[in-house]
Amino acid sequence: MTAIIKASENTLLPALAPSQAKVYQQLLDLLAIMPAIVLMGSTGSGKTLVLQHLADAMGGTLISAETVVDACRSVSAQNWDEAVRLRIEQALEQYPVVVIDDYHYIASVSGRSDTRGGYFPMLAMRQLIAKAGRDNKRLVLAGSPPQAWESVGDVYGDFMAALSLPAFSPADYQAIARNLLGEARVAATDFQLVYRYAALLNGHQLRTLFNLHTLDNLELTGEQLIDTLSRYVLSSNTRVSEVEALTFDRLPGAEHIVEALETHIVLPLENRQLAMQLGLKPKRGVLLYGPPGTGKTSIGRALAHRMKGKFFLIDGSFVSEPPGNFFGKLQSVVNEAKENAPSVLFIDDADLLFKIDHIAGLERYLLTLLDGLESESASGVCVMMTAMNAALVPEALLRSGRVELWLQTHVPAAPIRARILERWVEGCGLPTSAPVMFQDLAETTEGFTPADLRRVVSDAKALYAMDIVKQRRELQAGTYLQNAIDEVIRLRGLMADSLGDDSLRVGGTGSYPVTDAGACGSDACGW
Repeated sequence: MTAIIKASENTLLPALAPSQAKVYQQLLDLLAIMPAIVLMGSTGSGKTLVLQHLADAMGGTLISAETVVDACRSVSAQNWDEAVRLRIEQALEQYPVVVIDDYHYIASVSGRSDTRGGYFPMLAMRQLIAKAGRDNKRLVLAGSPPQAWESVGDVYGDFMAALSLPAFSPADYQAIARNLLGEARVAATDFQLVYRYAALLNGHQLRTLFNLHTLDNLELTGEQLIDTLSRYVLSSNTRVSEVEALTFDRLPGAEHIVEALETHIVLPLENRQLAMQLGLKPKRGVLLYGPPGTGKTSIGRALAHRMKGKFFLIDGSFVSEPPGNFFGKLQSVVNEAKENAPSVLFIDDADLLFKIDHIAGLERYLLTLLDGLESESASGVCVMMTAMNAALVPEALLRSGRVELWLQTHVPAAPIRARILERWVEGCGLPTSAPVMFQDLAETTEGFTPADLRRVVSDAKALYAMDIVKQRRELQAGTYLQNAIDEVIRLRGLMADSLGDDSLRVGGTGSYPVTDAGACGSDACGW
């Protein structure tokens, strides 16, 4: 005999949120005239709560898929479908309404061990519905929506009406908060503001959010809830703690890009009241392009720290064989970005990804994604791509309306190079016995990118460390930097000679003295 869970035996049920109450009433109306109904709901949509209310109101029983599977565990594979049918039939004989939760699990297990395929949803369930109709009983099948490649009929059969629980509205957010925290604490809370910040929270996330505030007794504001969301509830596929801690104000020469990003992406997310008042949303598509080493990825890192749980990264680490693995991981991250919208989907080195043959469908996928971001449910996702060569990004992606904001990084001029060197030298540990003439150093670094300049500081520290280990005379910080600069120039010259490409050459004449031992400050460079 199948174990039965009666709603009347449970503790007092929480009140339904408005969207749940609407679907609940639709279920009652349809069950008055139909023997069987399908109710679909995503994880955390409150499906089980609706079913508990329904079973309680109609004197029925709620059977979980887990209970059915456990009861049939000892049955042979060949007889499994028939055993499940008998269990449900027994429940129909005892109760006027039988509600089966997570039915999609039963359907997925059905027929795995033989050649009958979809026997249970197509044949056994048809028999059970016919019995319910003859005996004036009612049957409700509930579970997750079908996958993209399935239809409702594939999972639940094509002979029943189907209802779906919608995503939560601001009124639902408020109702769930009221159930958990009480009316007084949330009466003045701006749930429209919370909803704008995170419009697709499910019931599990909302319960976590509100339960985090059960220990205090203060009235809750929308801003407090948003802070809790960003800290503890929303998740990114990027572990910010593992991303280099860069901030926008530590990116010399990128001020024009930073201002554009703050205006068109960060402002609509962080200044929520103003954004709501003016109807502002993040740009749908952004292209950040420029030569290698000019700071595109660094800008992405700074954006990741600024956005925290609103930043989702796609890069070369996603590339795998077969192509299905790549698009599976890609779709998973896109879904997370949509669920956490408004958010940023950051695609690093997009032009290189487009050149990889086995993921040739990426262009069409992004076209569909960008066009789909016009819908209300996904309009808060900004797709930001970086590229070394904008010409390698498919033209269809760049047309007006898809990529709305173009931002270009450049090889910095001498004043910017001086600022970049100063930024990385500050507090780096090089000797401080004499001031560093950053402008003079910058004049010797013609053609250096921000990445080259950062390498210069790292190499200078290595030269200084080697002098300490070898117990050699300590030099000025500027000398270590000039030696490192000269070595980069020398190596780039070797590259140019080897590859026959003079565009690889960089540098000018240095004004700092170098040691007699050579550019490395020792008898043998060892590089």
